[in-house]
Amino acid sequence: MFIVDCEKYVVNKNGIIVELSKTEFEIIKLLAEVPGKVYNRKDIFKKIWPEESNIKERTVDVHIVNLRKKLGASIIKTIKNVGYKLNISPVKIIERDE
Repeated sequence: MFIVDCEKYVVNKNGIIVELSKTEFEIIKLLAEVPGKVYNRKDIFKKIWPEESNIKERTVDVHIVNLRKKLGASIIKTIKNVGYKLNISPVKIIERDE
């Protein structure tokens, strides 16, 4: 089971808690919202970083590499010349209580 816990900003992968940076968490949450959906780099960039940011789109790739190190190489699949998708199921997202 793969759980994205928005209250604690952690991921639970098969009972193991994995702490992520805020940006890493936001990327994995985006990918988990529709498991299997392919997001291109530009879409991920626009959803995670504000428009006035001086960060380049390629920073998405760096965060994907870091996520693979923390969660396992097979969790995020690269679709060549298209983008990235979450490659695990089932996925559960626990939303924040507000």
